[in-house]
Amino acid sequence: MWWRRPKSVWVRGEDAAAKHMKSLGFRVLARNLRLPMGEIDILCHDRATGTIVIVEVKARAYDDRSQKQVDPIASITQRKQAKLRSLAKAVKRMPQYARMPVRIDAVSVRFERGTRRPRIRHYPNCVGDY
Repeated sequence: MWWRRPKSVWVRGEDAAAKHMKSLGFRVLARNLRLPMGEIDILCHDRATGTIVIVEVKARAYDDRSQKQVDPIASITQRKQAKLRSLAKAVKRMPQYARMPVRIDAVSVRFERGTRRPRIRHYPNCVGDY
C-alpha cells in the first residue's frame, strides 16, 4: 500500500517562510543552499533595496495550548549567530553577489493545533553586523 508521507515541521516551516518572503516582494534564489561551513535555509533577493538576504527559519509545532510557547527564534544561539555570520561572508565572496549588500534575517514559524495558518514573524537583520 502506498501513501503520502506527511511533511516534517521544518519542511512545512521553510515552505511557509518562503511563501512569506515572496509575499513581501523578495525573490527566493535558493533553498537549503549547502556551503562548506553550513547550510542556508533560504537565500533571497530584496528587490526594493538590492540586498541579498540569508533567512534562518525556525519552526515549531505546539500540540497543546497549555504547553509553554517560547518563540522559536529564541533557539538561535551565539554559536548559530557566528555560523550565520560566516555563511554571510561566504555569500559575499561569491562573484554574483560580491557587489551587493548582504544581511541576515530570521523567520519564526509556529504551528498551533486548531489553527489553519501558522503564525509567522519576520526579524530583519536579526544578527546584526558581521
